[in-house]
Order: sequence, then C-alpha cells, then structure tokens
Amino acid sequence: MDMHGLSLTNRDDIKRARVLVVGLGRSGTAVARFLLRAGAKVVACDENPAALGSKPVTHLREAGIKITRRPESAAVDWAVVSPGISGTHPLIKVLRRRSIPVVGELDLASRFVPGPIVAVTGTNGKSTTTALTARMLESAGKRVFCGGNLVPGKPLSSALLAGPKDFYVVEVSSFQLERTHWLKPNVAVVLNITADHLNRHGTVLRYADCKLRILDRQDQYDYAVLNRDDLLVYAARTRGRSQKHFFSMGRHTADAYFADEALWADGRKVLPVRELKLPGMHNVQNSLAAVATVRLLGVSLPAIRLALRTFAGLPHRLEHVRRLNDVDYINSSMTTNPAAGAKSLETVAGGRVAGGVVLIAGGREKALPTAEYVRAMKKYAKWVILVGESSTRIAQELAALGFSRFEVLLDLRSAVIAAQKKTRPGDAVLFAPGFASFDQFRDFEARGEAFSREVSNLD
Repeated sequence: MDMHGLSLTNRDDIKRARVLVVGLGRSGTAVARFLLRAGAKVVACDENPAALGSKPVTHLREAGIKITRRPESAAVDWAVVSPGISGTHPLIKVLRRRSIPVVGELDLASRFVPGPIVAVTGTNGKSTTTALTARMLESAGKRVFCGGNLVPGKPLSSALLAGPKDFYVVEVSSFQLERTHWLKPNVAVVLNITADHLNRHGTVLRYADCKLRILDRQDQYDYAVLNRDDLLVYAARTRGRSQKHFFSMGRHTADAYFADEALWADGRKVLPVRELKLPGMHNVQNSLAAVATVRLLGVSLPAIRLALRTFAGLPHRLEHVRRLNDVDYINSSMTTNPAAGAKSLETVAGGRVAGGVVLIAGGREKALPTAEYVRAMKKYAKWVILVGESSTRIAQELAALGFSRFEVLLDLRSAVIAAQKKTRPGDAVLFAPGFASFDQFRDFEARGEAFSREVSNLD
C-alpha cells in the first residue's frame, strides 16, 4: 500500500477508480487520456476557461470525461494534480483535509512504463541534456521515448498509450519532484543546482531538496550521474542507494570530463570540442552528462560521436532566427532564470558573433538573485533593453554598477525595433530573458515565438 492507502501496483488498480484531474494543460490532458483508457471514471477541472474549450479537452469530453466546477466536493478516490499547482493552493489543502491522495502525472506514469527510465533534473540544461541523451541512445539503434517536462515533448503518461520502448528519457522539474512518491529512475541525472523558483520553494536548500528527491527511491542496482563540480549536487553522493557516477569540467577522475579541448570518457577521447554542434561551454557540460549517462547503458563511442556531431539543440535555446543586414537575431527564450541568462549572453559574446551583443532581457519576477546576470550584462553587452516585471530592479542594479547603456521599454515589439537601431554589421541581438514568461506570455514558447515573429517583421 502506498500513500494514504492508495495502492497502484498495476493497471487493474485504476479500473473503476474515481479520479480527479486538476489542471488540463499538457500533463493533465495526457494523464486523463491514460486514465480513461485504463477504465477509470475521470472528472476534471481547470481555473482557465480557455483550457476547458481547447481541442484536447473537447476530445476528452467526447470520450467520457466530466468537467466539474466544484472540485473541492467531487466524490473521488484520488487526484492527479498539475505540477504548476503548489501544495498551498486552496483546492489542494481541501483535498488533503479530506484525506484524498494527491499524485503527480509523471510520478503516476512512472509506475506503469514498461522499460528503464532515465530521468534528468537540474536548474539549467535539463532539456538539452534530455534530448541529447535520447539522441545518443537512438544513434545506438534503441527505441526511445523522450519527454516528461521537456518542451517541445510529450508527458510521460502519453507513452503509456503507445508501443513499448527500450528507454524512457524524461526531463523532471522540481515541481514534479516535489510530490513524487514512486519515481525510481534506473538512471538519475542531476546537472546543477542554482537558485530558481524561490517564489514557490522559499529557499535554495528547499529547492535543492526537491531536486535531489530524484535519488531517494533508487537502489543498489540503479545509477546516479552527478555533477562533480557543483557543491550542492556533489554533496548528494551519499543520498539514496544507487551507484554514483560523475562528470566534470576538469577532474580527470570523473567518468566523463573535459580536458585538452576535448570530451573524454573512461579515459578515452570522445571528441574535440570544436566538433560539437552545440555552442557554448555550458553545453560541453551538458554533453559530458549525456556521455556519462549513456556509457552506463552500453552505448558505444561511435554512436556517441555521431550524436554530438549532429545534435544542434532545441527551439528557444540559442536558436538562430534570422540574419538581417549582417546582424544575427538569436532566440533564447528558454532562459527563465538569471543564471541561464548569463550563460546565454556569455556564449554569444564569447564566440557566436564578430561584433557586439544587444541584449533583450526581463520577465516575471521569481525572487531570484540577479547579480551574476547583471555583471554579465555589464561585461558583455553593448546595449541592454529591459522589459517585463523585473525591468525596474535590473535597471537599478545596472545603474548601481555604473552601467548606463540600457533602456526600459513596455513590450517585446518595441524592444526588437529598438534593438535593431542599436546594431551595426557583425553584431547580434540576443533575446535571453533570464526570468519567467508569465507576466506577458503564456509560456516561454509563446514568448520565443513572439520574438521570432517580431524579428521577421523587421526590414
């Protein structure tokens, strides 16, 4: 028996269960489809009226799902809650007072996938490392599901309605890990931990603890791949019972490491860094994590090299949008925290362009430290354009550093137009917000698409 008497050992335990799905976004609609197929009676709710009218929800209604406007009194056995809904939400408090077990979509799906799970977490680089790991496995001829928190990608529960795979490679967020009860990856990868989502988790240590829960249910037959250079991650080497392996940007004792301008694994040279398709030293680190992971799964060096030489990355991560009048426009909308913004700026300024960088940054505040990004702006940017909720604070911090080459604008359209006016041939315009998108956009994808659209309108 698990969690308040909720037993989920096989799909028969779902048949005829009454389940409430809270939130009908990507993960909610995916898990609702699985639950219906497994024979559950599903009721669902969403505070966003637009979600209730979406095509996926319409199809679910046709398949038998019921929409409730009073979820707090729904007669259900347990609930699946969207990762974006925190434990302090009034509905979650009501469900707990009623002793209704609350589970997450990815956690639930992990009980039923018919193959090994490779789960990747960390503050930055999760998506790239997840996709690159999957590409390496595919290069070795394996059938791979790639998804989880990954965008673009599918929630893990969608894999339960498809054919079996050899591996299930999933990105896992702190929000998903916060309420895990069953997730037990065959390989758990922890890339790094820096301040993020403090508006939900409160402190860096609580946030780190959520991330490191990925290790807790592993046993001696499982593996963990940890960043040897990150103090918080390395300190977790005694957590859980898995076999610990490491990647490092300098320590030659690690399973995968960087030395002599090349990637190495098990004491053998994998690839010179100049042959990597992915730009930036942060992607060297992501590549090392993927290499260390797939070597544990028996992937050969030739298959690894093929993936490293051909994998160009995901949309909204240092994505080249357009070259206009010899100026490159680069979309890095996925940079949703200041540390990621600083790395994007350093990468572009350090080798992607011949001239200077005009930076567009800013977004929804998440109570995060910004000093690293502000220092990077002063060091690398020829001009900074700030938008969104965080713009006032960043402007004040730049001014305090004696940096005056910035302006604050109301929206992304005016920012793109202003950025073009500040460029010369050889420059780049980098969109690296460094903050969440929710002040002005639905998500980072919508924000990145808006940037690309505004760039395409330039002449």
